[in-house]
Amino acid sequence: MSMPAIETIGGARYPDAIDLAKVRDAHRPLATERKVVEADGNTAAAYACLQMWRAVCFAGFPITPSTKWLEVVTDTVARGTVGCKRVKLMEAEHAVADYLAGAAAACRDLIVATATSSVGLDHMTESTRSLGASGLGNILLINVYRAAANYPLCIEGDPSDALAHRDDGWIQICCRGVQQIYDVVLQAPCIGMHPEVLTPVMPGYYGIKDSHRGSRLILEPDHAIEAFHDRWIRPSQWPGLINGDTALGNCVTSQFFQGFKIDQRSRMERVLTLLPRIGADFEETFSRPGLEFVEPLSWPVDNTVDLAIVAMGPDAGTAAALAPEIGKECGCKIGVLAAQLLTPFPHAQYAARLAHVKAVLVVNQAHHAGHGHLTHEIAQACYPLPKPPAVVSCFAGMGGATVSDATWLAMVRHAVTASRRGERLPRPVIAHEGRIIWPN
Repeated sequence: MSMPAIETIGGARYPDAIDLAKVRDAHRPLATERKVVEADGNTAAAYACLQMWRAVCFAGFPITPSTKWLEVVTDTVARGTVGCKRVKLMEAEHAVADYLAGAAAACRDLIVATATSSVGLDHMTESTRSLGASGLGNILLINVYRAAANYPLCIEGDPSDALAHRDDGWIQICCRGVQQIYDVVLQAPCIGMHPEVLTPVMPGYYGIKDSHRGSRLILEPDHAIEAFHDRWIRPSQWPGLINGDTALGNCVTSQFFQGFKIDQRSRMERVLTLLPRIGADFEETFSRPGLEFVEPLSWPVDNTVDLAIVAMGPDAGTAAALAPEIGKECGCKIGVLAAQLLTPFPHAQYAARLAHVKAVLVVNQAHHAGHGHLTHEIAQACYPLPKPPAVVSCFAGMGGATVSDATWLAMVRHAVTASRRGERLPRPVIAHEGRIIWPN
């Protein structure tokens, strides 16, 4: 190359190799003004991706219940609505993951997005586990929760796929409802591509319950999204495969391995500092809540709560609606928290919320051999407290099963009874249709 090079610790970088201004100019807006539309969760996630000028190439493979994301992206791109973008349909999910790695590494200033689910995510594992530590924060993998490689096969919403991949090293965020799905996907690259983080992001939402349920969606104008992104996404200082000569391969000896893990952990820890700042900026810009560690659905300002319910996804909204009535029936004041940031888990923020409660009912919706993925994190958060609450683990809604009003009442009664017995971490139970069905 005849253009001047800038030497970096990772190799030489050629900043003029790609004209990002031309990429920006080639984008056509999906929305020129704020408008209200009807959309399901998959469509909302697709709209958010299509409105990013930095997202110019999409890879995908259809798998229930994420297929409509791919259909919306493909149809919109084919009609030329959003300019010169491209869709690459692959023969299987593992090829999609490899494409993500190659495209993201080619130019670190562009966003490479896809959506998958369940065994689709599992087929990507060989690549996703490497990508978590790769520094390629410009990868956006939307995970539509579905019962993973379990027997029997189930196509409905269950976060076992996401929770099985928590050690892949990705930032994982749980969304709830169509508007929040759209908003979280818009914010995800701001945190993943931040130079202090450089970690791929995996926003997720419940299959069927949110992916296929339609509701009102406020669609923001592309120019407002562009301005918001420009405040957080800066040109990369690291070379890519197109605009640089990279000096380091993907293999090290044991002498250096732990150093990489320290760096990876440090970058992940920075998420806890940056996420609320990005969320606050989003709220100020668009007048809607931005990224949060945990979403307080029904929580008094003075923290006067006897029993806290910690849950994920749309069923947490049902718990919040039922909390006053169930609280009266069970003689306790109930607060409800919807988990949002899953990885890294914000232990300190939960500890502050739960410092004065008597018990925590943790509702797990994914099969686990122990007390549950979410329960273990909440127990760790509560452990340092001077008077830690009882942490009561229930499993309900696995495989996307309905968590009925009667089931919520049964779980609250169980939690109240267990806490009154003075048990810090009682044996987990499974609840369904208003009963504790295991152990019996």
